[in-house]
Amino acid sequence: MDRLTFQISERVDYLQHTISPYIESSTRFARNALSYVTNQSNLAFSNLLEPRDGGIPFHTWISWQWSWFVGNCRSCINSFQQSLAVHYSDLGHSFENVVIIVQQKCSQLQTVLSYQIVQKLLSAVDQSHIYFLLSGVTIGFIIGIQIKQNVKPLTHMRALVCNSYAGAPESIAMIDDMVAPSSCGTEDVLVQVKATSIDPMDIKITFGYGRVIRNHYHHYHKPHGKMLLFPFVLGRECSGRIVEIGSKVQHLDVGDEVYAAVPYYACGTASECALIPAQWVAKKPRKLSYEAAASLPFSASVVWNALVHQASFNELTTPGKRVLIHSVDNPVGCIAAQLVKAWGGHVTATVSSRGMITAQQLGIDDLILHDGQHVDFDTLLSSCSKFDLVLNTVGSILHDSCRSFCCDGGLVVSTVASPPASDKYGLIYGSLYSVWLRIRLTFLKDSICGSTVISKSILDEISNLVNKGQLQPVIERVFEIDQAEQAGQYAAKGDHIGKIIIRFRNRPLNRMEGLA
Repeated sequence: MDRLTFQISERVDYLQHTISPYIESSTRFARNALSYVTNQSNLAFSNLLEPRDGGIPFHTWISWQWSWFVGNCRSCINSFQQSLAVHYSDLGHSFENVVIIVQQKCSQLQTVLSYQIVQKLLSAVDQSHIYFLLSGVTIGFIIGIQIKQNVKPLTHMRALVCNSYAGAPESIAMIDDMVAPSSCGTEDVLVQVKATSIDPMDIKITFGYGRVIRNHYHHYHKPHGKMLLFPFVLGRECSGRIVEIGSKVQHLDVGDEVYAAVPYYACGTASECALIPAQWVAKKPRKLSYEAAASLPFSASVVWNALVHQASFNELTTPGKRVLIHSVDNPVGCIAAQLVKAWGGHVTATVSSRGMITAQQLGIDDLILHDGQHVDFDTLLSSCSKFDLVLNTVGSILHDSCRSFCCDGGLVVSTVASPPASDKYGLIYGSLYSVWLRIRLTFLKDSICGSTVISKSILDEISNLVNKGQLQPVIERVFEIDQAEQAGQYAAKGDHIGKIIIRFRNRPLNRMEGLA
């Protein structure tokens, strides 16, 4: 019911903002029409009420007014047809046909009805009725045509951006004049963002993570119509509604409620609208709100890559396996624990005191509590049996100790991405890498090697798990769009268990909602 109420309120705002730009011009046109009709009507009614020699017969006056109205309608149609898009051109022809048919019917009516019958009918009609009738038809016609015209495209939007590589929170800012996506590519979708998140990857990006690859990718994929080094939009995942699709997009349609994730080198999603390749977009889980859906796509894709693509875990191979998640004090660890449990595995996890309640709610089998400082994990885990898989969600600092916890044939998989080697290349290697990267982006147009694989199929699998009740989002806090910078500062601390969400619901967008 809340979602229905919100959607209704959105449509009301849309109608209000759509009609308002044309009220002034419509009023001016109607004022001129009313002035003319009033003068002619006064003359005609004076002749009706006070007949005298040489007075204008009523049917003659009606014929004059109708001719005037039809002539003006045709003039308006001709001018509107020139400004309307090609797919709206049939509207003018249809209306003109209607006018012709109505004119024919009125001519037949004039020949059937005599002057005496019309005079009797007019005894119940007030002079103001005709004024309102003609002016209402005129204003309604103008507004109806104007709404169908192509609206002015959105040129600027609000967005959470990175304006330098000085690091968070200093380089994170909320701006109102970010250049909006200029066009939708054949394989892209334009999403009106309802909610987005700030991922730990966004914090790394503010320190320059992947800057070389990002610069080249933005050079060949200009989501804002031109190359922008700074500022660029943050946000690795979002949820929202599709408002435009490319000609080659088959699995999605305008109006679909979706969620999406983008890799570290792509343009972010923390903006009022986002242009995203369709391969990274899927329909959001039907059970989740926009805020909850926005917390899953990127983190779940990271976990899916680690468990499925690297460790070869799935619902068939996982039952009976022992898995250590080191640790569940972050969104990735929380999702990983739920996936392994859903597939029938036994989960042991390290957790700090601040994440204990959340870990217990996730149904983790064994919890190893630590204080977060000067931790001897070898001692804490010495009493545990060896594990088939150790999932390291902390970083390379724990990699060596994780290996000692594995049984024979066990694996250690890290969900923490290492900095791209291109960020450290010098002049010579950097130049050669740039040439190779440009060739790859120009001809292959696929994901960059070494990045998290994001695809519609993965997102669909995540949706199925959510809809079955086997996976639930973990949200730390939800911020409004006006608090976006505060959300960035909160995320920069790095001590949150769940996702930090930013809600984009304050105003309709020009491009999507029809504002001029």
